[in-house]
Amino acid sequence: MQGQDQHEQRIHFCKAQDGTRIAFATTGVGPPVVRAAHYLSHLQFDVESPVWHHWIRELSRYNQYIRYDERGCGLSDWNVSDFMFEAWVSDLETVVDSLNLNKFTLLGVSQGGPVSIAYTARHPGRVDKLVLYGTYALGYAKRKRTQEDKELGEKRRLMHKLMELGWGQDNPAFRQLFTSLFIPDAGPEQMRWFNELQRVSCPPQNALKFDDVNSNIDVTDLLEEIDVPTLILHAREDAIVPFDQGRLLATQIRGARFVPFEGRNHILLENEPAWPIFLREIRQFQGVSSQDQVFTKQVITDRLPEHELSETKKLIVQTDEIALARFSVVGNYLRYQAEVRNSLKDWKQKIIMGLKSSSNGENYLVWAPPGSGKTYFVQELANSLKDTVSYEELNLAQLSENDFRSKLDQLSSTRQSSLCLVDEIDAKPGQSWPYEALLPGLERGRGGRVSFVLAGSSTSEMQEMKQRIMTRPKGPDLLSRIPSGNEFVIPTLSQGDKFVLGLGQFRQAGKKRAHPVNEVEKLALYYVCITPRLSNPRQFREFTNQAVQRLPQGEDRVKYDHLFNAGDAENKEFWERTKTVREELVGQFVSVRD
Repeated sequence: MQGQDQHEQRIHFCKAQDGTRIAFATTGVGPPVVRAAHYLSHLQFDVESPVWHHWIRELSRYNQYIRYDERGCGLSDWNVSDFMFEAWVSDLETVVDSLNLNKFTLLGVSQGGPVSIAYTARHPGRVDKLVLYGTYALGYAKRKRTQEDKELGEKRRLMHKLMELGWGQDNPAFRQLFTSLFIPDAGPEQMRWFNELQRVSCPPQNALKFDDVNSNIDVTDLLEEIDVPTLILHAREDAIVPFDQGRLLATQIRGARFVPFEGRNHILLENEPAWPIFLREIRQFQGVSSQDQVFTKQVITDRLPEHELSETKKLIVQTDEIALARFSVVGNYLRYQAEVRNSLKDWKQKIIMGLKSSSNGENYLVWAPPGSGKTYFVQELANSLKDTVSYEELNLAQLSENDFRSKLDQLSSTRQSSLCLVDEIDAKPGQSWPYEALLPGLERGRGGRVSFVLAGSSTSEMQEMKQRIMTRPKGPDLLSRIPSGNEFVIPTLSQGDKFVLGLGQFRQAGKKRAHPVNEVEKLALYYVCITPRLSNPRQFREFTNQAVQRLPQGEDRVKYDHLFNAGDAENKEFWERTKTVREELVGQFVSVRD
């Protein structure tokens, strides 16, 4: 039986010995695999990420895959005092005990490796198998100073300094250094996601603490105590953890199997030649049959389970003509399901009426999963009101205190009705200024005629976001400024949503370039709907703009071939992968009108 759909992730919480709440998630069914927490993770964000999505999908295919965010990170509590290595091991014990696991495979990736080694040494009877990937027994401050280690040490010291200076800054160049070391061979979209992961996973003060503890880890004395079957995998040119560290583990752990492979990325990406090797080795290690191994190679690039691929194809095959106005919530923000569309229209109307009838504006709290297009929704709403309402967009995670206060002062002085989106509303934990600065503007009867939309997506649900806000300085005061009935949830995009969104963005891209798009080939739409890196309106907009640029003069139809540059390897791979379905999609078009 193949694992359940990775989108059926179930998130839970447990309490560590010191009361810290640890978030953990389960996906799939089968023998349990527990991934020890590692540096930079976010249970919700990672599900959609082109950097981690394929790990979650494939490790859930034959197993119950269990992940958790370490203390100070992701959906776990951020405001914690104990960041010591012992607490990390204890948190792994807490997660395992909360699930009542007696026997399981333990996966240690990067920082999770020494945690897994320490746990296995303490609980050899519970760890059935140990898998160590891209990890180490010695933190970089504890290693012998070979030339390679000296160079890495200099890079790490520079990284540490940049954490102090620029982790929370709007300029992604600060975070790009980390990304270029972790995944140097990544594409632009994968790098963008990893840049974003650094920002949403933890605040800069926590990142500094993680780095301090990581650098001083030493579990070499425990290696000889490991007495369970162990598989060790390591990239030869890993820029984060030197290859010698993987080799050290293999020489000190009895009977360990060591699998080196070519590559520079610290995190294995799906398009790397080493990714199938990694999966094959893990599955053979766990006893997955050779027949299933063949099946894995056939489906490895599929993002969706078979029933969703089938439903997506069915929708596209059965649609020959579409009027975008039918699916519009506001402007070019489209949703396929009528119940979702109507709910969002009700919210839109509520905001419009508040801007028109209230002398001081209303306040709203919005939760949305990553990729749902919450920012695009508010932008399109503001665009529809541009003649009467000004619009301001503030990303709390990207602004300094001075910039944030300055922009709020400008808003309060305007005489025109204003709509202000404050995104990442649960960012800047432990600091009083964000909410303290917002409160005067949120107070009805004071300031200008501003309606604030406070939005977040870094938690698993609205209630979790509110709980996180409540623990912050002035958090209860902030929530008290949100009137009853002004809380909204924007659902994640369905396959139907991606279908109409793709059509809408192709149409818009044509208008912007004065190059009408009246038809789109069905195979092109199938690609748009099932491709992992296209998961939100912004990505759709960038992709469709590039495709329309390739249209010849006088051509008003977007064909599948227009999606790619000449010689693009992804074109050939997708064409081969879809040979069983493309007969019904090639040469067939959906006519699209406003």
